[in-house]
Amino acid sequence: MRIAINLFHTSPASVTGAFVYIQNILPALFQNGTENIYYLLGELETITYFKSLYGNLPSIRFHTFTIKQDLFHNPIRAMRKMWAKVIRDYQLREHILATEISDLVASKDITVYFSPASLYPRGLKGVHIVTTIHDLQPEYFPENFSPKYLTGRRENCQYAIAHSSRLIAISAYTKKTLWETYGANPEKIAVIYHAPQEIKSDVATLELPREFVFYPAALWPHKNHHILIKALGILKDRFPSLQVLCSGTIKNEDFKNDLELLAESEGVAGRVSFLGYVSDGDLHSLYTKAKALVFPSAFEGFGIPLLEAFQRGLPVIAADNTSITEVVDGAGLLVKTGDAEALAEAIERVLTNSALRAELVRKGYERVKMFSWQKAAEETLQTFTQAACDSERDNAPHSH
Repeated sequence: MRIAINLFHTSPASVTGAFVYIQNILPALFQNGTENIYYLLGELETITYFKSLYGNLPSIRFHTFTIKQDLFHNPIRAMRKMWAKVIRDYQLREHILATEISDLVASKDITVYFSPASLYPRGLKGVHIVTTIHDLQPEYFPENFSPKYLTGRRENCQYAIAHSSRLIAISAYTKKTLWETYGANPEKIAVIYHAPQEIKSDVATLELPREFVFYPAALWPHKNHHILIKALGILKDRFPSLQVLCSGTIKNEDFKNDLELLAESEGVAGRVSFLGYVSDGDLHSLYTKAKALVFPSAFEGFGIPLLEAFQRGLPVIAADNTSITEVVDGAGLLVKTGDAEALAEAIERVLTNSALRAELVRKGYERVKMFSWQKAAEETLQTFTQAACDSERDNAPHSH
C-alpha cells in the first residue's frame, strides 16, 4: 500500500500532544508495515526534521511544497502561491495545495492519506482519508477558547468526519463524543490508544526536594492545578515537608501568578513549583523520585503521563473523568473531580499506607502492559486497510 502522511501544521518547534503522537506512531508504522511505501508531506522545517530521522529508510519518500521549488518546476503555480500569500487568501493557498497533493496522489498511486493531527488541506481528491481525532476539549470547556477558535475547531472536526473514510479516536470517550456531539458513524471510528513515550535517563539538572508529588501538565484552567494547591493546603501541617512540583508548558504568566497567589493564601508559598518544560533527564528523575503522580485534570483526550507513571512504579492519584477513568481502569486511586478534600485524603493514604502503595505500583505495572506503540501501529495499519476498502458513499457521517 502507498500511504501519504500529512505533516502540515505540525512542527518540531512546537511539541504538542499531537506532535508527541506523531513522533511515536511514525517509527512504529514504518517498523510494522515494511511492505508499504510512505510519503511524508509537509513544510520544509518539518520534513527536514523527519528526514534526519528516517532519511535512510528505503520505504520513505519526502515531499515539501514550497514556492522556491515551484519556481523551477511549475512557475505558474509559484506565481499563484505568491499572489495568494501577498493577499493573504488562505482558502486559495489551501486550494492550490490540495490540487498539488491530489496530483501527487494520482501520479504515485497513493491509496490512503493519513492525517495524524488535523485534516489538511481540504478538497483532496482520489484518495481514502484517515484522520486521528485527539482532543475535543472545546466541546466541554468552551470558556477556555475564543469564539473564532471554537468555530474553526468545530468546522474542522465536522469536515474531517464528513470526508474521512475512517477516524481514529485516542480513547473510547473521544469516540463517544464524536458520535453523540457530531453524529459520526461509530462503525467508522477505531479506538486506538496511545502508549508511554520513551524518556531517556539523561543527566538530571534539577535539585529535587526530599518529599514531593508530581503533576506534569500545561498550565490550562481545566488542568485544575488550583485543586492540587488546595489539597496541599489541607495537608500542610500533617506533612510539613511535602511539596508539589509541576512540569509542563506555561501558557499564561498571569495564570501562573494567580496560582502562586493561591499557594500563598493557602499557606504553602514556596512549596509549589512550576518548572515549565523539562529535559528528559529531569523528567525521568521527577517520575522516579516523586511519592505519587497527582493528576487532578478535569479533561483529557488520553493522558500519557498516567502510563508513564505506571511504567516507572509511581502510584497514581487522578480525577475520575473523561478518558482518565478508562486509562487508569482500577490501577490508581480515582477521586471526584474538583474535590480538594478527597484529593488530599487520597494523597495522605498513598503517603502513609505502604501496603496500598505497593498494590498501586503492582497494578500500574500490569496496566501499562496493555499499551504499546507497536500495538497502536498494528491497529492503525488495519484501519488503513479498512479505509482502502471503503467506497466513497460510505464517507458521509450518520446521525444518531
